[in-house]
Amino acid sequence: MSMAVRSTRLVCGPRGALLLLLLVLLSALVVLHKVTQSPLLNQTKILQDHLRGQHGRYVRSTRTILLWTDFFGDPRWKLSWDTLGPQELRDELHCPVYQCEISNQHAFLPAVELYDAIVFHAAEMFPLLRPVPPQRSPHQAYVFALMEPPGETKHRLDDEQGFYNFTMTYRIDSDVFWPYGQLLDIATNAVVAPSVKPHWWKPPATFNDSLVWDFWSEKTKTAAWFVSHCETLSRREVLAKRLQEFFDVDIYGKCGTLSCIRGDPRCDEMLDTDYFFYLAFENSLCDDYVTEKLFDALQRTVIPVVFGGADYSRILPPHSYIDANRFETVEELAKYMSYVAGDPDLYVSYFWWRRHYRLVSSSPFCELCARLHAPAFGHKTQFYDDIQSWWFNSCRLESRIRL
Repeated sequence: MSMAVRSTRLVCGPRGALLLLLLVLLSALVVLHKVTQSPLLNQTKILQDHLRGQHGRYVRSTRTILLWTDFFGDPRWKLSWDTLGPQELRDELHCPVYQCEISNQHAFLPAVELYDAIVFHAAEMFPLLRPVPPQRSPHQAYVFALMEPPGETKHRLDDEQGFYNFTMTYRIDSDVFWPYGQLLDIATNAVVAPSVKPHWWKPPATFNDSLVWDFWSEKTKTAAWFVSHCETLSRREVLAKRLQEFFDVDIYGKCGTLSCIRGDPRCDEMLDTDYFFYLAFENSLCDDYVTEKLFDALQRTVIPVVFGGADYSRILPPHSYIDANRFETVEELAKYMSYVAGDPDLYVSYFWWRRHYRLVSSSPFCELCARLHAPAFGHKTQFYDDIQSWWFNSCRLESRIRL
């Protein structure tokens, strides 16, 4: 073998070994990187990296909500300002999650597709000049908002299939629950109802309240009803008329012969002093639909007689109301009301719940803000393909009591 060949082998041998060593080290580094990045060992860091935006900053912490339409002519939806920020949500609305901005100003952000949620009031038609947003971002939630029953909807919902992501209504199964009132447990400070399966305290075997007793001893009138919507799907006006066959029902407002000026404190006070019962009759027989008139009556020393489509056991404590739909006939209902009114111990026992619960209210925008901050919101896939069926199928036309 020549000197030239031996020299080449000597040069190539060490280089080859060095190259092989480098390849082994590189492979080891790749394997080490994969191991350290494995979810088996480092899921926490993977989550942190996911939650961080570019350049190591967290994604935008404030969510924005645009009120696209008015709420019965009120562009503020009963809020205090045209635009509320996190401070107002925390201090005024007392939201647990308050990092949101709510505005009715369409130009609050430079483009409509930048809002995280857009709220549409379905009890009013879309504005003629801007019926729907011209652009829609995939990350946005369109919210179907309504406090009225389906019969008061002013939209053609069969034209809005696949349009809404969230519902914000009085129905307990709404994405954002929007009740007229809530009951809070005084002992635990937790909201109990309305809910699907509220845990109620058991009514005591005996109960005495001197204040209620004193009111009972002064009452002389059977039932009162404040009402302005006279012909309804529920036919509540028929039930009231039938009750008048057994005792006096004083009807205040456009549907009766008596009047009481709105805002006059005497209108509420006379429920304490004059009447045994208040007729909390709803205009529609729909799931979970109970209005402010029921919750207003609960604040007075009067027993509410309820008539609606709700399962009232999900809304009110047992033995705190009389449900007309628990009776087969109006005569049976009237006889029971007369019996309760004439028995002071029984009448007073209907107010046992006040020792355990108090009425509170909350803003639906607190829950909406919390939903927009939920980890899964940025990857939502929910659409209501048939919002009309979801909304309309919650009602019925026939009551259980025979009218």
